[in-house]
Amino acid sequence: MPGRKQDARVRYTKMVVKESLMELLRVKPVAKVTVTEICERAGINRATFYAHYSDPTDLLHSIETELIEGITERVAPALSATGAGLREALIGIFDYVKANAETCRVLLSDSGDTGFQSQIVRVVEEQYVEYYRASSPGAAADAEYVYTYIALGSVGVIRRWLNEGMQKPSAEIADLIITLSSAGLKTR
Repeated sequence: MPGRKQDARVRYTKMVVKESLMELLRVKPVAKVTVTEICERAGINRATFYAHYSDPTDLLHSIETELIEGITERVAPALSATGAGLREALIGIFDYVKANAETCRVLLSDSGDTGFQSQIVRVVEEQYVEYYRASSPGAAADAEYVYTYIALGSVGVIRRWLNEGMQKPSAEIADLIITLSSAGLKTR
């Protein structure tokens, strides 16, 4: 039983520390965030922080990794899906982004880690490029360009959706991405 209480305390501490960093990243880049600021906001001491993370950048990478893992889990079904299956997979991705809206908004903002957007784009690049080459042999040489166009355009749409308070439902954003991507592919 004592192990469970400790696990709950550790989970709580990590959650509060992550939330504190996200609050700070709304106003300044990670390079300007100090451990002291995080600890003050989280109501913990520096030793507790250092028991889990080496510095604010390490904490940020931990948050990014967690988010990327969640997105990766939802992207895998979208790679082989078509039609309604693709739409449902994309809705799942956008629902996940919506559930993690504040974190995504901060990480995709100008104050976030510039490498995070690149990581998001690379999450499925290899699988998509292989799939695209197999399904469109005549356009195989342009597979990386097509993927970059679709991925960066999708990230831009997600940023706008987040910044506008996610007023449109996930399904509508999924339909928009499918329409924009399909329209671009049809011109080939």
